[in-house]
Amino acid sequence: MRLFGRKDDELFMLFSESARVVVRGGDILQNVVYDYKDLDIKMAKLTAMEHEGDRIIQELVRRLNTSFILPFDREDAFQLVQKLATTLDYITGIIDRMILYKTGEPDELVKEMVDVLCQSLKLQEKALNLLKSLESNKKEILKCCEEINKLERKQDSFYRNGLAYLFDNVKDPIVIIKWREVYEHIEMAQDYIDEIGQLISDICIKYS
Repeated sequence: MRLFGRKDDELFMLFSESARVVVRGGDILQNVVYDYKDLDIKMAKLTAMEHEGDRIIQELVRRLNTSFILPFDREDAFQLVQKLATTLDYITGIIDRMILYKTGEPDELVKEMVDVLCQSLKLQEKALNLLKSLESNKKEILKCCEEINKLERKQDSFYRNGLAYLFDNVKDPIVIIKWREVYEHIEMAQDYIDEIGQLISDICIKYS
């Protein structure tokens, strides 16, 4: 089943471009937690990428508002746009808090949490790229979404364990607050990826 007419192929391209920018944002975050230096330079790169993402989102919104033939329900399309933008916002927020709060070098748990986040971002990008040919790619798309959901549950476990460790082992309440904020932003970014995965799954069911 072809969701777009020829005139609307650019909408799929814009969704793919938006997902690609979010993945690149995740790559920068991963570089930060594994190589904790030159933070201002890396933050500047991420901010520039966020601006690129905003530009793509604005173009997506413009086309969604002017197109008569949409790939799926207008509400679903706008939700995808909003959630992609918010995911990138949270990724930026993770690094921003590390710099602002002077948290110091991330530990192994933070690295594991970011690794899970980046795996999920790549699966999200793959699912959105496959969406253009939904009928032939449905099985693979749903598999991506299932894997994203599994990673979300894994992230939940990391998040809970991280908070438990902070409250059980860290005596300085300021340090607890700093890292709790970082954990929460990673968890929130993961939640939005999972919501996008669920939305893509729903689209598959509706239109196949």
